[in-house]
Amino acid sequence: MRGPWRAALALALHIGFFVVSLGLVAGLLMMAGMTFRRDTVGGLKVAFAALVVGATLLFCLRAVLRNKVRPRGVPLDRVNQPNLWRTVDQLVDATDSPLPDEIRITSEPSVTVREDTALLGLRTRTRYLEIGLPLLAALTTSELGALLAHAVGRLTGRSRLAVTAHRVLASVQRTRDGLTAGPVKWLFAGYARVFTAIAVTTSRELVLAGDAAAVRVAGKRNAVMALRKSVAVELGWQDYTDEYLSMAATIGHAPDVLLGFRSFMDHPARKPALAERAKQAIAEETGELPVRTRVEMMKRLKSSDKEVDERPAFAILRKPRNAVPELEDNLLVDSLGPRLPWPDVVRQAGAAQAAEKAAQLSAAAHQCGLGVDPTIQGVLVAIHRGHGRDLINPVLNPGLHPSMIDQTAEDTLTDLLGCTVVDALVCAGRAHHELDWGGPPGVRLANGRPIDPDRLVRPAVTDPRLIPGLHRVLVDLGVPLHHTREPAEEPEPVLSGIVSPVQCSGESYDLLVTDRGLLLLPSDASAAKRLLAGTLAMLREAEEEQLSELASRPIPELRERSGAQWVDSRDVASARLDQDKTGWSLELDLYLDEYAMSTLDEVRVVSGRDEGVSVLALRSTADGVEHGEPYHGLSELMGARMELDEPALSLD
Repeated sequence: MRGPWRAALALALHIGFFVVSLGLVAGLLMMAGMTFRRDTVGGLKVAFAALVVGATLLFCLRAVLRNKVRPRGVPLDRVNQPNLWRTVDQLVDATDSPLPDEIRITSEPSVTVREDTALLGLRTRTRYLEIGLPLLAALTTSELGALLAHAVGRLTGRSRLAVTAHRVLASVQRTRDGLTAGPVKWLFAGYARVFTAIAVTTSRELVLAGDAAAVRVAGKRNAVMALRKSVAVELGWQDYTDEYLSMAATIGHAPDVLLGFRSFMDHPARKPALAERAKQAIAEETGELPVRTRVEMMKRLKSSDKEVDERPAFAILRKPRNAVPELEDNLLVDSLGPRLPWPDVVRQAGAAQAAEKAAQLSAAAHQCGLGVDPTIQGVLVAIHRGHGRDLINPVLNPGLHPSMIDQTAEDTLTDLLGCTVVDALVCAGRAHHELDWGGPPGVRLANGRPIDPDRLVRPAVTDPRLIPGLHRVLVDLGVPLHHTREPAEEPEPVLSGIVSPVQCSGESYDLLVTDRGLLLLPSDASAAKRLLAGTLAMLREAEEEQLSELASRPIPELRERSGAQWVDSRDVASARLDQDKTGWSLELDLYLDEYAMSTLDEVRVVSGRDEGVSVLALRSTADGVEHGEPYHGLSELMGARMELDEPALSLD
């Protein structure tokens, strides 16, 4: 079944979802009335049953109807941005689409329409047109117009039934994902599966309708180029965030985000590489309607040529020189300090990173137990004596696979020693970090010569016999060999996620997975309360707020709570994760001697098969809920020490 008939069936099912619920209560009330005429006691019993069923359905409906779409980003009103609103008005008229209630700028590299609805999508309350700031930097005005036409064109589609069915589908899936464990979650998930199976084709119909609108309004060339380029923008934005925006967050200063991203995308070394990656991503994309299929279908559409506007997309904004920095300031984290030019951001962030790694090398020298002098001179002596592997061991991940330890130790020691050399040169005023939009920031000496710390120190780290030669080179460069930093403090654990609750020694705990170990906190939530959380919206929201509040607390503070149990990653010898029909179990083999970093009550562990090894067993519960990504964090934490039973719980 295809076309509007499938959408009509989906909507009939959805309306029936409400009709059956209300009809069940009405039927019971009618039965109560009819029974009451003949049998007063029997009528009261039926009326009581109707009351119980009605109250239960009311609670269930409240749980699924409270889901809302929250606005994101920064709103742009008509008064301050008349050009943008005028463009959207023209696109809405050209595609016969409903006008969005708000236009908002977000940090996502996409253009989309999000709708806040009532009755699980049957009625629209507020419609948000969201435009990604990265697209304003990387696209032309014509290409942005094509993406806007596609977004608003989807609101009309090829039939009103398909548009409504897709809106309901989005609301049903969003509600299903937002429910926690419990009866409502189980029941509504079944309904969501049935509805999705019927209405899933509406997504394809709306995408094709949006593509047709983009071709009709913006022209075939602009529409195809915008679609292809949006893939490259998404890839580039991820790289730009990881490589450059992270530096701004490190030093606490706001950069010129949009102009920086435009320079990043237009760099001669980046542009062809991103185009090739986008081409490969399009070629490898799978699914019912991949980009390459959409492009081929757009090329077959008839369309007259449209005038091409090659201006940057941010030219659509009024007074972009003032508007763009204001938008960036509103989108960025409030705690970031005054705005800095990108060269200054890179110079300060590079110096801070070098100092941090120099402190890590100093900490390793203090912790390795070899009596190594933490200066550059002392580290060179230790490497020359063949102690490089032992020197760097304290900072290596204890979950590394044995086959990777040697290479990882070499790479880590090379990185930390190279950064320490750079830190010494920067502190002495003999070098600085330099912005390069084509790759990682470079290091340049005061005389203008570039220096590659990896190429400088790796040969000697790999072959300690070359240490004397490295020593002479460092002296010639003017590196202060007595340079050192205060040892870096033990990093605070970073939370990956929470599983609540789990069973340990017959008691309930909230399991917090961090990048340094596992934290078990006594849980006060009963099974009845958690089951009700799936039915009562207030309890569900309170539980979510409680987990969010728990996740916001510093791990050291939580470790001080009464009854808290800490499992340090460095004490874990091995782990085994088993899954069955009722859930999963995790067994940890621990070394709990006088050097152990874990703090566990003796009653929580049992003796293992091997001498000196203790076992801690954890078990999931049927009513458990998750916050964040606990299983992915567990996989990263345990690494090669984790043994998975088949069929294994997915940790990706």
